[in-house]
Amino acid sequence: MNNKKTILIIEDEQQIVEIYNNKFSELGVNIDIAQTGKEGLNLARKEPDLIILDIMLPGGLNGFDVLSTLKRDETLKKIPVLILTNLDDEQKLTALDLGAFDYLVKANTPIKEIVEKIRSILKI
Repeated sequence: MNNKKTILIIEDEQQIVEIYNNKFSELGVNIDIAQTGKEGLNLARKEPDLIILDIMLPGGLNGFDVLSTLKRDETLKKIPVLILTNLDDEQKLTALDLGAFDYLVKANTPIKEIVEKIRSILKI
């Protein structure tokens, strides 16, 4: 039985996905990656321990759509969602109102700080 925690990253920028994948793998967690909101919602059904979600996504569903869908689902609403986006803080209130655990702006947040945030959320 695999007791490793799982992080689902919903992010469409390949370079960022690779950076996150490398950094978060050092935490000893499993990582699932989705590049669209729809793909992310499908992978969320596997009930990861944490979802890292970008707001700007291709394919029709943006991060706010994904977040509100997750939070309306009885099974999935308990999964903490960390918004990691380049949209400025004006979007933060919307994300938190929809049920995001926290909201970080990629450009303003060093990867080390993101890793620490993940450690505290997952308690690892």
